[in-house]
Amino acid sequence: MNPNHLTSAMIDKIVERRIEEMAESPDTAIRQLLNYSSHFSSSRFQAPVFSILQHLLANEDSQYHIMLQNLLQNVSHSAIKNLGINLGYNSWTKGAQTVRATAQKAGYCIPWIIIFHWNPAKSTIVNLKNMARFIRDGNKIGIYAFCIRQEAPHQSFGEIFDIFSKYSDSTFFWMIPNQMLAPVHLDMIQKCENVLAIFDGEGSYSHRNISLLRERKALFAIYHIYSSFNSNEKMSADQWMDYYKMYQSPFVFFLPDESCSEEDRENASAYIDNARLHQKFPYYIVDFYTDILEISHMISGADCYLEIDSSGQVVYPKTAQMFVPDSRLNGYLASSMPATIQAGQHRIWKPSARSV
Repeated sequence: MNPNHLTSAMIDKIVERRIEEMAESPDTAIRQLLNYSSHFSSSRFQAPVFSILQHLLANEDSQYHIMLQNLLQNVSHSAIKNLGINLGYNSWTKGAQTVRATAQKAGYCIPWIIIFHWNPAKSTIVNLKNMARFIRDGNKIGIYAFCIRQEAPHQSFGEIFDIFSKYSDSTFFWMIPNQMLAPVHLDMIQKCENVLAIFDGEGSYSHRNISLLRERKALFAIYHIYSSFNSNEKMSADQWMDYYKMYQSPFVFFLPDESCSEEDRENASAYIDNARLHQKFPYYIVDFYTDILEISHMISGADCYLEIDSSGQVVYPKTAQMFVPDSRLNGYLASSMPATIQAGQHRIWKPSARSV
């Protein structure tokens, strides 16, 4: 028997049992997780996970208790398990090992995640066919996490759900623009438990879509795009965060728009750090690009992810390389990714600094 299959089967049973225990007695299950994860977790991710759980136990007023309750009551335990295993094991553990091994052989960094900007109205370059090929090739070298930032509404989702189903071992963060989803599409999101559907927190259809997904016990999140973030707007940020409580979402993704300055991004990150440190909202705020870079450092020891906009230009890393339909991922990465650094120089994610 393939050792990876055996390990995956064991992890599946263990995670399933822990989720059921947590639903019955959250504090007891968290204490058990603290003891258990010291023997089971990757050392690169132990520190942030330990700190979050320890702070949760020590703080009876932590809003994360509400987050956990909403998650366990409103979402299918199967969806929590499958997305968690795909991200935590397939991507950050098994996949990360392959990513590092491939990078050492290739001489350039391999990203743990690829971000596609997809505009269905102009899909001649960054289209679903080419994305599927990149996903297939990415799986071969350890990449099991993908984000699809959909830029315009679309009514025919059959092909994208085919991709989600075909690559069921991967995690997909699907950021959906403001549009009303048909019942059949909501049913598909429910069935694809490797997909986190992320809705515009300010969208006029988001509350309706999320309410129907909650009825289906599907996993979802919301995103918030900010254009500026200075001291005069921090009260506004708190107001938005309070407004988002109505969604009962376990996650809120913070993303800067293209016009946002580096100073505003740093201010936003400082705000998020403080909110996470004190666990002041009943959801986990994801500082999208900053957290991606932190995880990249833990896995590869470098700033290493690939982002492609809907016109085919590489957004990150900065390069003049164009994405063309006949590209192959390995050659494409070779022309855009930074050179590898010496093994062992990865950065441990220090919870005292961020993401606690």
